[in-house]
This record gives sequence, structure tokens and C-alpha cells, in this order.
Amino acid sequence: MTGEFHSETRGPVSVEVSLGRKTPVEEGKRGGSAQKRIKVNGAARTPADLAGLVPVVLFLVEDLEIVRGEPARRRDFLDTDLAAMSRTYAWALRQYTRVLEQRNRLLKEIRDGQADAGELWAWNDQLALYGGRLMEVRLRFLADLNPLSVPVYQGLTASAQGLTLVYKREWGDPEAQPTTRDDFANLILDALETVAPEEMRRGSSLVGPHRDDVQFLVDGKDVRQFGSQGEQRTVALALRVAEFKLISSLLREPPVLLLDDILSELDRTRRAALLDHLASVAQVIVTTTDVDAAGLPARPDVTVYRVAAGTVERDH
Repeated sequence: MTGEFHSETRGPVSVEVSLGRKTPVEEGKRGGSAQKRIKVNGAARTPADLAGLVPVVLFLVEDLEIVRGEPARRRDFLDTDLAAMSRTYAWALRQYTRVLEQRNRLLKEIRDGQADAGELWAWNDQLALYGGRLMEVRLRFLADLNPLSVPVYQGLTASAQGLTLVYKREWGDPEAQPTTRDDFANLILDALETVAPEEMRRGSSLVGPHRDDVQFLVDGKDVRQFGSQGEQRTVALALRVAEFKLISSLLREPPVLLLDDILSELDRTRRAALLDHLASVAQVIVTTTDVDAAGLPARPDVTVYRVAAGTVERDH
């Protein structure tokens, strides 16, 4: 599969992704298995090299789970978006995940009497180091995203309701207001010292960004708990549009915007408001199984292509 892109800052970009088979040497002589191969402008690359190369914002029906789902879904929203925008964040996330896995393994061994508690402190420093970096970037991202999401939400709802994004942590000093990565790292270290006995009893890490959450408030009301499905969906859409605007500002060019079968899920008012917000975007690709229900043919700024039996044809 090959995609041809033109970036205002990088010029032409060709991305090729294919599935091959590992050679016996690559597989350790255990036989072949599927392997993803990536090329950028003809040169072999790794998945990490794709971060930020072709910026894309994707709207999915499943985005509703960002608002109404479990905390892990919102952490994934933060980590996926930030890793795509920043190779530094992606690297710190990989390091944090590695440290967390090894620390949890050690905690289980301590609980079972197979390791000494003194071995834990070196891992605490690593968890705080990388965890502090993740938290600093997450909070800065939400601080930048919030003011962009408010007018979008108001436009989608035709109301003056306020939308607030709040980073939530249930560990550490609740009065602490850290701002730098060192502040966050120290907050993690202090909290780890406090919960050490409980961690060793449970065999699990109880402190760090892997346990944090994001709260969405509309006029002070927690939308996850008290919002209707329509309100929750509108918040999810506002997040994605705000994300698009933020990435456009940071990269100084608009990303490709992909809307995967979500327009038919919206009422006419919200659908029209969303499309009006996106009308000035350089390129938007929308998929739908019912082009009439999505309200697309009536718009002069839309070109419709139909996909059937493996062929793509422009709808005249």
C-alpha cells in the first residue's frame, strides 16, 4: 500500500507499507512470520520514523468512548496523539512503559518473598524521570487544547456553554501544583515513598501517569457521568476539531482530516455545523455507507467517490 503526499514544509512524501515474511535469520531460524516493512521516499524506515511525518487527524464513531469510556481510553487518547506529534514524547512513553513493566515484576517478586525491597529505589528514580516528562507534556497539551475546543463546542451546540478539560490524578499531594518535569518527578518520588508498603502488598505500581485521567466539564458538569449521549458525542467531536487546529498551528500546515462514517450519526444541525467548521481545511476525506444521510451531495465543496467491487469511481 502506497500513499503519495505533498507537505508544504517537506515537499513530496511517499510512504509505502507492506507485509512480508521474515527470513529464517530474522526469525531466529524458527520459520517465517508476517513482518511490516515501511519505506519513506524509497528508503527503509521504522514505525517510529512515521511520527509527525504525515500528520493525520482521524474521527471515528468509537471516539465517543474517549468521553464516556474508562480512564485507560482517555490516557490512550493523550498518548496516541502526543506520540504522533512528538518523537520525544513517543520515546519517553516507551521508556516509561518498559520501566513500569519491570517495576511491577519486581514488586510481585518482593510480595512473594523472591526479591529484596531495597532493589525498588533505582526503579523509582526511572519511573519518576520518565513519568515527569509525560505529565509535563500532557498538561501542556490540554492547556493548549482547551481554549481551542470551547468555541468549537459552542458552535456545534449553538450555545454559550463552556467546556473545560481537567487533568485528574488520585495520588500524591492533592494541593501540589507542579509545572515543570522536575516538579512532576519529585511529586512522583514523594508519592512512591508514601505508598511503598501498599505497592509491595499488592505487587503493583500505584503512582504515576499510567493511573491518571481527563475529566470533561460542560458548565461545571462532568459529561461522562451526567451528560447525554448527544452531549458526549459533541464533546468528542470538539476535541478532534480542536486537535486539528492545534496540530495545524504547531506544524504550520493542516493535517489530513479523516472522518470515518460519523456524519450519519449526527443530527442535521450538528452535521452542518461540523462541516462548516471544516470547510476551510485543505483536505478532508469522509467515508460513509449512506452519502445521502451524511448530507454530502448537497454541498458544492464536496466531491463524491463511490467504492464498489474493489473499484473507485467519481460520482458525476
